[in-house]
Amino acid sequence: MKIHSGLSDFKAHRPVVTIGMFDGLHMGHRQLLQQLVSCARERDGESVVLTFWPHPRIVLNNDPESLRFLTSLEEKTRLFSELEIDHLVIIPFTLDLAALTARQFTHQVLVGHIGMVHVVVGFNHRFGSDSRAVLPDYEGMGQEMGFGVTRVGAVSFCDLKASSTAIRNLLNKGNVEDAARLLTYPYRLTGRVVGGNRMGRTIQYPTANIEVEDPLKLIPAVGVYACRVMVMGRHYGGMMNIGFRPTLQSAVAVKTIEVHLFDFSGDIYSEEIVVEFIYRIRNEVQFAGLGALKAQLSEDEKVARELLAGYE
Repeated sequence: MKIHSGLSDFKAHRPVVTIGMFDGLHMGHRQLLQQLVSCARERDGESVVLTFWPHPRIVLNNDPESLRFLTSLEEKTRLFSELEIDHLVIIPFTLDLAALTARQFTHQVLVGHIGMVHVVVGFNHRFGSDSRAVLPDYEGMGQEMGFGVTRVGAVSFCDLKASSTAIRNLLNKGNVEDAARLLTYPYRLTGRVVGGNRMGRTIQYPTANIEVEDPLKLIPAVGVYACRVMVMGRHYGGMMNIGFRPTLQSAVAVKTIEVHLFDFSGDIYSEEIVVEFIYRIRNEVQFAGLGALKAQLSEDEKVARELLAGYE
């Protein structure tokens, strides 16, 4: 896959294009991208994904405080690289670009600059300052400008609709299992291990405190999770607490993210760490003291190890 930062260096043979933010790159996105690759091969062309960065809502100042992503740009690019796409074009989103209508963008960028011969769109696809470019608009523009159109329908799994919004809602409730089903992979956090209060060491449960690399990354609901951890080139089972540490005298007003690695000893301070959420074990609760907390953590470890042992 060739990655293009903008359109200045872009060239492709008979481009077949799709457009979107693709946050999470979930099963619905993947079905659309499979159709994109198939359409490109049928037309002896190359598959092209157009996405935007930064997110349009950030540029337009449309409630950026509530905006949370399933994937950072780096994570999304890595996920795209695992697919059979020929070109990923990351277009800088600007106010000038935001001012273009769907028709102007199609004429100037998709047809004029890229030379698109076919477009693949999702069932709810809209873009442009007029929020147009639904299927009839595309079909009309295609007849006029000389490109074909393929529409891909919605995807569901066990009555769960595959959409970025639905997955965010699941994660905000702590339902990481159903979120993983729609994503087709476990939800992940990537960050750096930072200093903590080291209280966990006193009860034989040392934790790595994580500072997430992307401040707009969605953090799942408060609670205790069974997880898989990648650090220093190795994989470990573990359990993670997201919350406010209510039992400790050092309880905080801002959510902390702490993970205990199973069968590990060593110093990983300042190392990059990736955590995959596998199961949610329980809510965060306040205990009478450190003894009660330690006893509960021992039970949590047993549950987490059992859950992870059955996970493939």
